[in-house]
Amino acid sequence: MEESIIFEILNKSKTEKELIGIWQYDEGNGFLIGYVVDFNEDMVLFQHYTKYGKEDGITILQTDGIQNIDFDDEYVKAMECLIKYSDIIHTQPEIKLHLNLTEDWQSELIQQMVKNSETIISLEINDSYYSGYVTRASESDFVLRCVGKMGEDEGNVVYRIEDVTEFKIQDLDDRKKDLLYKWRKASL
Repeated sequence: MEESIIFEILNKSKTEKELIGIWQYDEGNGFLIGYVVDFNEDMVLFQHYTKYGKEDGITILQTDGIQNIDFDDEYVKAMECLIKYSDIIHTQPEIKLHLNLTEDWQSELIQQMVKNSETIISLEINDSYYSGYVTRASESDFVLRCVGKMGEDEGNVVYRIEDVTEFKIQDLDDRKKDLLYKWRKASL
């Protein structure tokens, strides 16, 4: 009898420490990313990583609880990058900003971000969050080079400054997006 493809992938993950994503039937755990430490017909010892590329302990899974396995896809490749450069994500770069207590606080911060156009930010605009780099600004609006949650270049969008209600500058999620954006642009 031929070996199961699932066991073939588990074995390759174990022998080559190849990252895989495991989807489980149990929705409580859902999805795990990592590599197989050891396995048999019934159980899998799985080195799990956080979405920021840090080791997150060993998870013991039942093989019959595995719904499917992702391998050699975009998410797995992005996670390889995050694991390799996880220390960069966890180091917050220094940025000097000045906050003047005026009615134009949004405009002042947007103008400062134009001067720091390599700094990724997230903005709350009309009850939604958008991440990216501020590339241009006028007195009333600005251009944000939008970045997706896995570093995808989502193009330029013009927003009204008055619609901005919150700024997040280089938080952990944004540093992850920034790293993956640069990786996708091959500029790490």
